[in-house]
Amino acid sequence: MRRLYRLTVTLLREWIRDREAVFFVFVFPIILLLIFSVVFAGAPAEFEIAVQNNDLDEDGEPTELSATFIDALAEPDPIDLHHIDSDRDLANVDRLEADIGYQRVVVVPDGFEESVRTQSGRVRMAVIQDTIQLFEEDIPQDELADIEDGIAEFEEVQADTDDEAVPLQLLVAPDDDAAGAIISIVDSVVATFNDRTIGIQEPTVAVEPAEVGDEGLGAADYFLPAFIVAMIMFNGLLTVPSAVAKFRRDGTLKRLAASPLRRREWILANLIQQSVISLLVVAVMLLIARVAFGVTAVPGPLAVLLIIVGTIAFGGLGMVVGSFIRDPGAAISLGAGIAFPLMFVSGIFWELELMPETVQQVAELSPVTHYHRSLRELMILESMDGVWLTLAVLTVMAVLFVSLAVYLTTWDEFD
Repeated sequence: MRRLYRLTVTLLREWIRDREAVFFVFVFPIILLLIFSVVFAGAPAEFEIAVQNNDLDEDGEPTELSATFIDALAEPDPIDLHHIDSDRDLANVDRLEADIGYQRVVVVPDGFEESVRTQSGRVRMAVIQDTIQLFEEDIPQDELADIEDGIAEFEEVQADTDDEAVPLQLLVAPDDDAAGAIISIVDSVVATFNDRTIGIQEPTVAVEPAEVGDEGLGAADYFLPAFIVAMIMFNGLLTVPSAVAKFRRDGTLKRLAASPLRRREWILANLIQQSVISLLVVAVMLLIARVAFGVTAVPGPLAVLLIIVGTIAFGGLGMVVGSFIRDPGAAISLGAGIAFPLMFVSGIFWELELMPETVQQVAELSPVTHYHRSLRELMILESMDGVWLTLAVLTVMAVLFVSLAVYLTTWDEFD
């Protein structure tokens, strides 16, 4: 036990002297937490949209309906609306942002008001006809004949008009990542405008958003558990293999063969060191999250156990990786080759729902996905959903990788 204690202290001192290890394990996740929490904790996204109104009256003023539509387009909070002069030629524009200064442009065509009135009249008449068919038996024959004559006259007047929808253009740049959101917002405005033009003042169905669950959960609450897991994974797969490879190259492990130290004590001391580092970094991250963002998360005993078991699992994997490679740089590269794919497909930086379906299916097979999800359930949502299964998986990983590391680490290999 005394040998184990002294070796653990020695490894901690060695780690503190390694500036790169301290940065990537201690400073790097804290920087990521601060950056992501600040970036995603701001006000809702605001999208710039330009509008060109070509539907003007004889005095050069916007027609009533075109002005009404543009006012409706400016109402949604995410929209920052700008105006482009009607004499600006958009037909031959190759690059929207470079030539005009905006990535999205709504073009209201000439004759917009006249076309809208025509189409709304056509729709209203279709509604009237459907209503008459429903109540035809209750309408006196003489009144019904007058109504049918009126409909016939309307159809005769409308016979020469175009029955297609009003061609409202939305120009977007091909590299505009927010184009989908913009199109959805404009579609919603157009749908409401269409309802108003045919006399629907109140919708038949309305969505009433209601938040369920704890209030006040912000970006820091989401990213804190994710970056704790990222720190544990990076430390286990980058720092540990590099340290083991360094000890192999400088002959430290060879000299250990002449000592009474056993392989399992060497492995155990490294894992205790990693667990101490993980708990220390978690404590600092919790303190910074509380001071900077008001996060009140406090890990309970089960969360602490989850952190330690995860540290042992990824630290054991790092010991296995380091047992194959003598060069520290190559060990870091191999560890990064494992860590980065796991990180990017596990929802650490963004929700899985934003990824393609195939990637989501792969992510559900990743232990990192369930690790940070379970840690968030415990620390932030105060729930036990899926935690025991995650703990079981991490425990199996820890036993497997630690056993493999003990088997692969043999003193007589080093020369």
